[in-house]
Amino acid sequence: MLTEIPRLTDHKAAGPGWFRTVNSEGKPLKPTIMCKCGHLSGISLHHVHADGTVTASFYHGEAQKFTHNGKEYDQGAPGCGWHVFLKLLDWNDGEFPPVP
Repeated sequence: MLTEIPRLTDHKAAGPGWFRTVNSEGKPLKPTIMCKCGHLSGISLHHVHADGTVTASFYHGEAQKFTHNGKEYDQGAPGCGWHVFLKLLDWNDGEFPPVP
């Protein structure tokens, strides 16, 4: 089951949701996700499909560090444990494959 999250434009808004991200030339990049707890998270290891579906699942891990494909990542403070399959509502910035 997909959890649909809206596009946010105000960083003071309550999560969950997503923010559009662009580079210095205005070219779209992968979005930033605001977790239901309010934490902002990049999703470089995820695939954002053209229809706004995000794979694999989004997990705001309860551990400070995690390992993916043999590489250790430090997410700072432990997360809230929110684990869902996401669909970005109003997504129209194309497809972005995972970047290890």
